[in-house]
Amino acid sequence: MECFEDPFMIRFSQGTIGEHFKDEPRPSIFETLEQIEAGMEKRKIALMHIVRRQDGILVTLDNRRLAVYKMAKRAGQCGKVKVLLVRLEDVERELRHKSDSMVEGRSVKVRGTNITIHADGSKTETPLMSDGQLQHRADMGGHWTQEQNAVISRGVTDIEAVVKQVLGGSAKLMKAGSFMKGTDVAGESDIDVMVFGSGPISRQQWDGIVSGIKQRGYTIESVNPRCIHVRVDKGLVTIEFDVVANQRQGFPPNKEPENPFRDNRLAAQAVRNIKMDFIESEEKGFSGHAIEQAVLNEQQKLRSPRLGELIDVAKAALKSQRTQKLKRPLTAARENNASEGTTDWSKPVGEGKFRKVFKGEYTVGDRAGQSNVSKVFKDGTEAFEDSFFEHDVALCEKAIEITDAFNKVKKFKSLVQVCKAEIWHSKKTKQRFLTEPFIANFDNFNSNSGWQGVSEWSKALQSLSHFSYHYSHGDVVLCDLQGAIEDTAVVLTDPVLNSRDKRYGPTDLGQKGIENFFHHHTCGNWCDAAWSKPRATYKHFTPQAGTAMIM
Repeated sequence: MECFEDPFMIRFSQGTIGEHFKDEPRPSIFETLEQIEAGMEKRKIALMHIVRRQDGILVTLDNRRLAVYKMAKRAGQCGKVKVLLVRLEDVERELRHKSDSMVEGRSVKVRGTNITIHADGSKTETPLMSDGQLQHRADMGGHWTQEQNAVISRGVTDIEAVVKQVLGGSAKLMKAGSFMKGTDVAGESDIDVMVFGSGPISRQQWDGIVSGIKQRGYTIESVNPRCIHVRVDKGLVTIEFDVVANQRQGFPPNKEPENPFRDNRLAAQAVRNIKMDFIESEEKGFSGHAIEQAVLNEQQKLRSPRLGELIDVAKAALKSQRTQKLKRPLTAARENNASEGTTDWSKPVGEGKFRKVFKGEYTVGDRAGQSNVSKVFKDGTEAFEDSFFEHDVALCEKAIEITDAFNKVKKFKSLVQVCKAEIWHSKKTKQRFLTEPFIANFDNFNSNSGWQGVSEWSKALQSLSHFSYHYSHGDVVLCDLQGAIEDTAVVLTDPVLNSRDKRYGPTDLGQKGIENFFHHHTCGNWCDAAWSKPRATYKHFTPQAGTAMIM
């Protein structure tokens, strides 16, 4: 159905978009905006397809067109625009495939630039990218258009001639790719070309390379102790070398990533066959890395194995490892036990004080086929560094330690577990988020401000909070307990620690939170009379359900 809608009221479905349209002559979204401002009729742009989700929010399937219309409206060049409203059931699969926005479609990044376009059509630029964003660009193995790639490739060829002339034939230039994470020890994350095999080079050689590049007509933007930044027409090429100065600081020389299968065709064939066998049998419990390691390990044990023999023993080893893993005693950590998964970013399934929760499914690992949840900041903050979640990780580890000790006291027949969230990242954007197993039939048992639920399990789990104070010698109280009661376990997620020195983030109510808990706590059948309590139990906060935050 064709209708008119306000571009500001439509959300993006994707987190990033390409700068150029796919149709020839492949104009950029910014060039299209200029054409509209110059008088081009908007009907020359193909109709934008949108869909109304079940929650009533309008979402586009044509993210580049929406970006143009949002910028055009902000510039006063349009009001409502003509769109094609399609039925959700007709495009649900396409929408689910496209929906990877972690900020609920309120902004979109333009790949290959430092520009973000927001819901109101405004643009922001971030010239100084974070280390995580720079690492993402390096991990992606290039961030240029095809035209720029062609120009830069010619430039790299020229620069390679200079390098070989100065360093000799041992030097080898390579386009930086996913191996950057392991080799980029100097912190120069935005590297386009790396030099291997040269070893440490002298200051004289370094100056010779800089001089040679300049003589060939290229502009050198800057030079630091490890990198040369060379301007090549439309693009900036960054080249990294092994340099004596940085080796003195303890940095090892760059090494080309080793490929154990390059000259090992038997192992490579075995890995491919095992992967194909598992795909055909729908066996999802093993990652590619685990298969490769099993093949290499078993090959070392055998003397000149045949292909079939190597496949059989590697499969047996993989299944034995899984069996042994299943036999390990259960601990308080409910882990992902998976290495990959999918997430439906189109709509949240819940939210906490700071984060929104999206449901997905594990695809690789022991939990393949089971549901998971991924958590991102509800204010739209994009995390490219693991440090964004340092409080969560530290808190989770401490909560698991306390719960493990509580399980040994055997107050309950059921095991108590805490979901151990891991920091995963999007393959496309490298944005970090927390992932953990999904919990059904969610319930709240107590809060960090002294509130307690009315169920029997709420009363029972108060003993875990009391025990945490005794176990930590008065340092912390584990509270804000929430989760579900399963057949064999009580599973908790996102607990809070109130600590004496308030070291566990903004929900940590500190010493006042500890005193407040015991002011409202009455020991029941599950508490032990020998467990310690604080001498002072003043009321500092009014108990309330949900997580409280006292700044």
